[in-house]
Amino acid sequence: MTCLIWINNPNRFVIKSKLIFTFFLCIAAFQVSLAQQDTSRVRVVSSSSKVPPPHYDYFHFTSDSLFKCALKEKKLTAYYSIVSIVDTVAGIPKKRSGVLQANKIIVPFEYDTIRYTTRDEFICRKHIVNRRTYACNYFIYQASSKTSIDFKASAIDYIGNNVYVVRTGQSHVFFNSQTGHTTPAFDTYSYYDSLFIITSRASEQMLFDRSANDFIVSPFKRLIQSNDSTYNAVLYNEWDIYKNTGEKIISRLRCDSIKPSSEFSRWNLFRNDSAYYRWNFTPKDTSRKPVLATENYSTQLNITRLKYDTLKTFLHFDSAYYQSDNLLMYKKAGAYGYCDTVGNVKISHQYDTITAWHDGMAAIRFKKKWGYVTKREQLTVQPYYIIAMPFVNGAAAVYDGKRWMFTSKEGKNLNSITFDSIQQTSSGKWYVYNKGLVGLCDNNGKELIPPMYEFLLDANSDVYVFQKEFLYGLIAKDRTILCQPTYDQFIYDKENDCYLLKYISQSGLLFMLHKD
Repeated sequence: MTCLIWINNPNRFVIKSKLIFTFFLCIAAFQVSLAQQDTSRVRVVSSSSKVPPPHYDYFHFTSDSLFKCALKEKKLTAYYSIVSIVDTVAGIPKKRSGVLQANKIIVPFEYDTIRYTTRDEFICRKHIVNRRTYACNYFIYQASSKTSIDFKASAIDYIGNNVYVVRTGQSHVFFNSQTGHTTPAFDTYSYYDSLFIITSRASEQMLFDRSANDFIVSPFKRLIQSNDSTYNAVLYNEWDIYKNTGEKIISRLRCDSIKPSSEFSRWNLFRNDSAYYRWNFTPKDTSRKPVLATENYSTQLNITRLKYDTLKTFLHFDSAYYQSDNLLMYKKAGAYGYCDTVGNVKISHQYDTITAWHDGMAAIRFKKKWGYVTKREQLTVQPYYIIAMPFVNGAAAVYDGKRWMFTSKEGKNLNSITFDSIQQTSSGKWYVYNKGLVGLCDNNGKELIPPMYEFLLDANSDVYVFQKEFLYGLIAKDRTILCQPTYDQFIYDKENDCYLLKYISQSGLLFMLHKD
C-alpha cells in the first residue's frame, strides 16, 4: 500500500521530508540562540571585557493599577526602568517617579521627575509646596549607595565625566560625583579647546579639568595662546605712568583699571569693579598746569555804514561783503574781488569765489578748481585742486581729487609723499593716513612721523602714543622710540598731562592642551 502511494504520488514523499528537515533546523537554531544568550550574559559579567553602558528606558502610566499589571507581567525589561505614575486624588492629578532594576525599586517613588545621567546616578526633582512657598529642588540620587545628595539647588545639569553643574541661588558650582569634589562658586562657564572648563567669578577666572579638579589654583584674568597647544595665564594687569616728556614716574601698578582723579597727581585704582586704593604722586613742579592749544585766526572787523555807502557810490559794484585784513570783498558782474577801504581795487573781480585772507594768502576758485593768490594779485598756486584749506604758518592742505598734500606759498609740495586722507589734531598738527596707516605732520605741513603706525595720539606735547601690531608705545617728534610697543591699553590723563599705559603680567606657568 505504501509502495503504491509512493509510486502513484511521488511528490508527497518529497513534501514530508522537507517538513521534517525544517522542523529539526528550527530546533537547532533555537538551541544556538539560547547558547548565544548564555554566553552574552557571561561576557557582560566578565570583568576582563569592556562593560557597555546600561540600557535605560522611560515608562509612563496613567494609574497605579496599570503599573502593577506591567510589573506583574514583567514588561519593564530595561536595565534601568524610569517610571512615572500619574494618580488622580480628589480630582487633582499627582505625578510620582521612581526607578526599577530587575523589577525591584532602587529609587523610591518620591520625586516628580527623574533623569538618568551616568552609571547608577540620577537627577531627581521634587516640588516643595506649603502655604507660602512653592519651590522646586533638585537632587543627585546614587542608587548603589541609596543616598540622595541635596544642594538645595534650583537646577542641575550633567555635562559628562561624572561632573554636574549645580545652580544655587545666583551662582553655580561644579560637582564631581566620583571624587566628591566641589568647586568654588562662579557666574558663568565655558569649554576651552574641548578639554578644560573656565569659570568666572567677580571678573576673575579659574581653570579646571573635565573632572572638575583644579588645574590653575590662583584666579587669573584670561588665557594667552602662544601657539596651537601652549598657553599662559594672565594673573593681573599692570600699569605704568609716563610724563609728557617720556619719563616714567610710576611703574607696575597692579590693578584691573585706573582712572584719573579730579585732584592733581592722584589716580583711583580698581580691582574686581571696585576701588581698593588710591595712588598719589607729587612731581617736583606742582605749579605747572596744562595749557590748552589755541588756534590763531585773523579777527574779522565790522564795516561801518559810512564806509559801505561811500564805497558803494564810488565803485558802483553789485554788493559788498566782509572785511578781511582791511580789505573789502566785493561782487561785480557775478565775479568776486578785493578792494581797500579807500576804493582802490586790489584783486580784480574775475574769480567764481574768493575766501578770506589767511597768512597773506586767499583761496580762489576758477572754473571749479581752487588755487591761491597773494595780496599783489600774484597767482602763485594755480587753480588745480578740488579742496583748498586756509594757509597756516606758510602751508596749506590741498586735495586734487585723488591725494592730499601740503603746499607752500610757491606751490611746491612740502613732503616727499602724498596721503590718502588727513585730519587736524587739537594742537594744530595733522594726522596723515596712507594705506591704512597713520603718521603726523606739524602745523607747517612738514612730516614729523611717517604714516607707518596703526594708531597715533597727539596730546599737544613732544611725545606721542603709537600702536604697532596691536600694542602701544611712546615715540618722540624726532622719531626716537621712548617706549617699545609692549602695552595693550592706554589712557591720556589730560588733567595731569600724563600717559597711563597698561600691560599684562603673565604667570610663570606654561601648560599644554592635548588635542586628543
